[in-house]
Amino acid sequence: MTRAQVARRRFKSGLPRKPGNVELTWMQALGRTAELFEGLRNEMRAVGANPDHAQAALVYFQPSARDGVLAQVLPLPKPEKMTEFCEQIMALEKPVFLGLLFLQHDAEAEKSRDTKQANVLFGIAFTTAHDAEARMLAAKESQRFRGGLTQFVS
Repeated sequence: MTRAQVARRRFKSGLPRKPGNVELTWMQALGRTAELFEGLRNEMRAVGANPDHAQAALVYFQPSARDGVLAQVLPLPKPEKMTEFCEQIMALEKPVFLGLLFLQHDAEAEKSRDTKQANVLFGIAFTTAHDAEARMLAAKESQRFRGGLTQFVS
């Protein structure tokens, strides 16, 4: 296993097995987002992988929009743009925060030409409400199809 794979496994093993059926407020969602993102980056640091090779995006949907969109994805910005990100979150009309998508780049896997492991996209759900797991999967597949979450945080 590469260092990035070890970090991802350690990170995921420390998470609760199943989220509750409770919706998070915007403040709780931002806190959980920061906690999880830094958790992955800390695991990457601990094993000697580059923490800047991780990116995350907040996944949410707006039931009141009735536009048929299963989930929307808002990538986390660089730290200096966090104020604008928080303002975007607060401006949403009655959002349901579903979870986080992570993109982890593995330079070692890329060197060994393991294209399956070079860029791994995975999600962590905040809730089971509103069929969150299916919506998270739809968001993940949408990002994979569009090639989203490809600019790494530096």
